[in-house]
Amino acid sequence: MEIKKRRFALYAQNRLHSLGSKTANGLILFRTDEVQVIIDASKAGQTAQDVLGYGGDIPIVAHMSEALQYQPDVLAIGIAPIGGAVNPDWIPELRIALEAGVKVWSGLHQFVGDIEDLEKFRSLIWDVRKPPAGLKVSQGSWRNRKSKVILTIGSDANVGKMTTALMLQKHLKDIGLDSIFVGTGQTGMMISGKGVAVDAVVSDFTNGSIEAEIDKVDGQAPLIIVEGQGAVTHMGYSGVTMGLIHGAMPDAYILAHQPSRLKDDYDHPLPDLKLVIDIHKTLMKPFKSTEVLGINLYSKDLTPEESQRTCQEIYADVGLPVEDMVKAPKRIVAENVLRNLFPDTMP
Repeated sequence: MEIKKRRFALYAQNRLHSLGSKTANGLILFRTDEVQVIIDASKAGQTAQDVLGYGGDIPIVAHMSEALQYQPDVLAIGIAPIGGAVNPDWIPELRIALEAGVKVWSGLHQFVGDIEDLEKFRSLIWDVRKPPAGLKVSQGSWRNRKSKVILTIGSDANVGKMTTALMLQKHLKDIGLDSIFVGTGQTGMMISGKGVAVDAVVSDFTNGSIEAEIDKVDGQAPLIIVEGQGAVTHMGYSGVTMGLIHGAMPDAYILAHQPSRLKDDYDHPLPDLKLVIDIHKTLMKPFKSTEVLGINLYSKDLTPEESQRTCQEIYADVGLPVEDMVKAPKRIVAENVLRNLFPDTMP
């Protein structure tokens, strides 16, 4: 399923770096050819490659007025300050974009379309986190699905579940299987152009909201890959993970794991991987048998040699294919997905 091509300007004013511009970074990684320019006065004159180490020669300019020369059709707010509010200093630049007919995509908790000075441009604004109308509790439509569904899960929060989903989609395409990615957070939604920001949905409707998104694309490809959020074993974000599990009712999981992380952000020790796998399988047992089919290693803080050795150790421990899908792709997780979910496609 093709994504509509865009000409992106990415707004990362004074915050373009590996941790400060997650949404911008995701668009640079996964919609590279569509990104025309980045706005960050503190890095003006450099390129994405200079600052981030990827993205090639995408130029960086100081102001939205300069970005217009690159003829963007979307200005995506690529940063998320603490609290998710729009910085008042951004409004003049957002207005310049909107007055030029450039759409604004925002994943902030504060809706850009509700800002008094920008209200008249609402038709050009996509507030990604705004929950869709007509939300319902789950309807149980998984029992009649045409497509298979994979949900990415994590051994902790913030270990690359979106990246895992998107890299799996790429690897599957490389070996001949089409799939649809459904985003569940602002970055994933901007990359895919679809989905629902589940962290902004009233808890009663979390399950039903992702079920509805899957229903919209069911049957359009053999496989639907749902972006995971949080972690079942995370005391702060387990609720949204549970909603995604029982809303998506997946046929399989792919696990994202950072081996160098030993404790979560509550300073609580992370559980053994076997326990993580067993928990997720058990949560689906009342409905169906759902297996973990592979592990994507987020090899932060590891050398390539340490990463490879860790993959081998995890495989020996849990018996699942393990790879770093980004830095050392082998497509062994994708191949295991084919073997288990689509055996008729195997040579």
